[in-house]
Amino acid sequence: MLQKKLSITVYVILLSLFFTVFENIALWNHIVKLTSSEPVKIGFLISLPIFVFATMYTIFTLLVWPYIYRILVALLIILSTLVTYSMYNYGNYFDYGMIVSVLQTNSAESMSYLSSSVVAWFIFLGVIPAIIFCYILKPNFGTSAIRLFFVKLASIVGAILVCAVIAFFYYKDYVSFIRNHSELKALLNPTDYISATYRYEHYEYVDSKIPFKKIGLDAQDTNKSSHKNILVLVVGEASRTMNYSLNGYKRDTNPGLAKRNVISFKDVSSCGTYTALSVPCMFSNMNRSNYDATVAHHEDSLMDVLAHAGLDVSWKENDGGCKGVCDRIPHVEMTAKIDPSLCKKGTCYDEIMLKGLKEQIANAKKDTVIVLHLIGSHGPTYLDRYPPQFEKFKPICNTSNIQDCTREQVRNTYDNTILYTDHILSTVIDTLKQSGSDNNTAMFYLADHGESLGENGVYLHGLPYGIAPIEQKRVPMIVWMSKMFESNNHINVQCLEKAAELKDTHSQDNLFHSILGLMDVKTDLYKKNLDIFAKCRD
Repeated sequence: MLQKKLSITVYVILLSLFFTVFENIALWNHIVKLTSSEPVKIGFLISLPIFVFATMYTIFTLLVWPYIYRILVALLIILSTLVTYSMYNYGNYFDYGMIVSVLQTNSAESMSYLSSSVVAWFIFLGVIPAIIFCYILKPNFGTSAIRLFFVKLASIVGAILVCAVIAFFYYKDYVSFIRNHSELKALLNPTDYISATYRYEHYEYVDSKIPFKKIGLDAQDTNKSSHKNILVLVVGEASRTMNYSLNGYKRDTNPGLAKRNVISFKDVSSCGTYTALSVPCMFSNMNRSNYDATVAHHEDSLMDVLAHAGLDVSWKENDGGCKGVCDRIPHVEMTAKIDPSLCKKGTCYDEIMLKGLKEQIANAKKDTVIVLHLIGSHGPTYLDRYPPQFEKFKPICNTSNIQDCTREQVRNTYDNTILYTDHILSTVIDTLKQSGSDNNTAMFYLADHGESLGENGVYLHGLPYGIAPIEQKRVPMIVWMSKMFESNNHINVQCLEKAAELKDTHSQDNLFHSILGLMDVKTDLYKKNLDIFAKCRD
């Protein structure tokens, strides 16, 4: 293969230019949008690419060394290309939360993102440049290690001086601009995803050694009824409340639930914008304001406390993992082995969760909580989340490249997933109703986070909570109770219906304490003020 030898300085300059221009196009695209609507100094605007280039130059001066540079450069180009694709096309930010989601995503979910545009992007912006920088362009490191060290030192000092000059003239502009648009730091490629990956690995290999803490050991089941309390707790995925007709959406996406006397809470905030954060948080004893992921992963969850009280608890998983919440209780992963007709492309329709549910309820020997973790509206392949007979809204987006579809097509396909979830929840309610006079039965549905469908060019979910749009932070919460359950819990339904209409009142913080109250579990952990049913008990 033809090789071109370059001085180490020229090689790093070219590599830094490549990253500045191509691997940061999501950053430049975002800055163009910001500066088109707010005035900035021309000099400040010109300094931005110079500052990014100086940053890239410093990074690669530190990374490019004999023997190892090919591996590092190839790896960074390939990874950065995939990160850039996601940020540019879906509006994602690869901060810590996104890295957690990526590293905890199963193979089936990963394959749902595969498309012709991803392959083309990967080849032309990833593979070809990697070959050029690793095999065609060859840096000349010289023969003296000492000389190489001082050349690199001088290069870094020069880059720092450039940044210092920029700071001298535009320090206030940078501070103000970044303070008002903190997401810019998450768009800088490759610095942010490298630091986020380091944080994740630190947790996996350092924080994971923290001793596990048992909580709620005083929990007791105080149900005095002659009938068992049976609750099906359904956890939704990527489901946003504004697309539920129960909550005022103009399309009829909830025809089944509308006929089943459910109570839908109209304004419920999520704890996070991605599953790996929201699910552990909503099942934790902590609130979003004081939530600590490290602590949550090293102490009992709501499911453990219910088990301590002597309840029969179980978890059915159809969304790639319970994120540690179900690790200490009986749980089962939904696969094609259960029913091949309900699965395709490595994932299963949520209807597979209903297999054996009727028998599980009928065979319950004591108070029971069954969790169904749905795949729900997981994108970008929304069309794979529902069977063909639920394709009510058309035309649909039949590709994972949802950014290439019209807003109408994306919304239609997403609304079909909500329609299918409505069918699942309605079937759960009907199954509980069949239990008749044998049990006090109820269903509680709460989604983990919302979803962006192209509003302001943003798709999917996972943005940092502080800058995430409301579409990613407002989730549906729906309750159904049998008459016997209402009576046994002394629930005033009219009171609860009024509470469900309140704004800025409810969030995933309520789940832990509301389920304890609903299941008659007494423990010092219980906080009455966070139990949504407490104020409506006669």
